[in-house]
Amino acid sequence: MLTFQEIGGSPSEQYSLEGFTATREFLVPWENRNEFAQAVFGTTAEPARLSYPGRKDVFAWKLRLEPFDPAAIGVGELTDLKKDYVHYNGSYAKAIVDYHTLDSEGRRDGPITEEGTSITYRMVIDAVEELIPASGWRWPDTNQPIPQDMVLSKRIPVTTHHITWSNVVSPPWNAITAMQGTVNSATFQGCLPGTLLFEGAEANKLFRKGGGLEEGPSAYVWALNYAFREKAIKFGGSVYGWNDVYNEVIGQWQNVLQNVATLYDSSDFNRLFQSAGNAIPGSCYDFIRLTAFKIAIALASSVSVETPWPRKVSPPLLIKTVTSP
Repeated sequence: MLTFQEIGGSPSEQYSLEGFTATREFLVPWENRNEFAQAVFGTTAEPARLSYPGRKDVFAWKLRLEPFDPAAIGVGELTDLKKDYVHYNGSYAKAIVDYHTLDSEGRRDGPITEEGTSITYRMVIDAVEELIPASGWRWPDTNQPIPQDMVLSKRIPVTTHHITWSNVVSPPWNAITAMQGTVNSATFQGCLPGTLLFEGAEANKLFRKGGGLEEGPSAYVWALNYAFREKAIKFGGSVYGWNDVYNEVIGQWQNVLQNVATLYDSSDFNRLFQSAGNAIPGSCYDFIRLTAFKIAIALASSVSVETPWPRKVSPPLLIKTVTSP
């Protein structure tokens, strides 16, 4: 049975434009600190994430464990750095849990997330200049054609949509490779078909929340940052995309073909947010060459240790004692 106590002065809460954040501090028997971490984040077999009391959209994000009383260090000589470390048995661990607001959906018109995963979203604006031949253009007052050596330029906004899919156990590596360089076959993220180009993905490898807290090897999860580039050319009441070029004969953008092939193939981008059923394939190295593939391992918790001589210590002021079955 796990018992723990919340320390006086906890919690601290903050509201900002990025949402609600909070920090709670607990005292946990040193011997039960890993069990407490499992209560916060779950285990690899049963992952979970502790929500903040009264807030269904605020979850535990980080847990830090440290000796509450460094002077309570156990006496003993360390002989093997791979196996031995100091302990504080009979004393307490101070557990600091950080919470923040987590929106599992991102944009409301974005992809649907799988259970246990979440999506964050941001967009970056840019633009390109596209030169247009003078042929067919005229002055409205005289209806006379403009000089044929005049070069027209149309500024076309180009928006990059960054969608980060987090806590993914089995990324869809094959789908990422197959869809890179294609355009959307259907409306996606509010973008009309053919106007959104999937440029690729960055993948960050993380320790799973709860992974490494129980015995056995730690499981991993991934954070996939997808980049989509939107080009929607608005002209004459219509919207044109990546497969359209300006045709000076008819005076508008038009889809071009090579036999039956367009400039860009099309794909269903919703498949990028569906986990693969298998582990990472051996062909992943091809994917590394095709995309900006980055690995960053982040520990969910850390234990800091100091080494003075042991002494007895009384618990601090407590405001709550909780017993968990």
